[in-house]
Amino acid sequence: MSLRQRDFILRMIEQLAEALGRIAGLRRAGQLEEAEQLLRATADGLFGPMRDMLDRLDAAGAATLLGDHEKIGAYAALCAEQAAILELRGQGAQALSERRRALELHLEAVSRAPEGNTRAEDGARALLGQVDVARLPERYRALAARLRV
Repeated sequence: MSLRQRDFILRMIEQLAEALGRIAGLRRAGQLEEAEQLLRATADGLFGPMRDMLDRLDAAGAATLLGDHEKIGAYAALCAEQAAILELRGQGAQALSERRRALELHLEAVSRAPEGNTRAEDGARALLGQVDVARLPERYRALAARLRV
């Protein structure tokens, strides 16, 4: 990866961290519509026209399209925040589905990241207790088991 690409990704991560903080603050304040609007705007800003395609693909397909483990982790973090918003709206089944997607994406990031990349691993660990790992495909179960050690 070139230095220019790496700088872009680092800027993207900084923007994402700031936006996720604002989204979580809105969510905690009960401003769910505003939180969801900011989430959509952030995703559109980070992923551009590719975003609609990402939302339609399974986790492995989205990860392949994104390529870089940092981009996959960013998309996974947005999915996890969307799950939290859905939960507060009383849409438990959709929230669970989105949380599972976020976990699978984080695990995809772990599988593509250099060994010991704590950002990728931390994202996955944060969701492990919220998803029935036994219902994940075998590949994801194996990755999750590595993280639980």
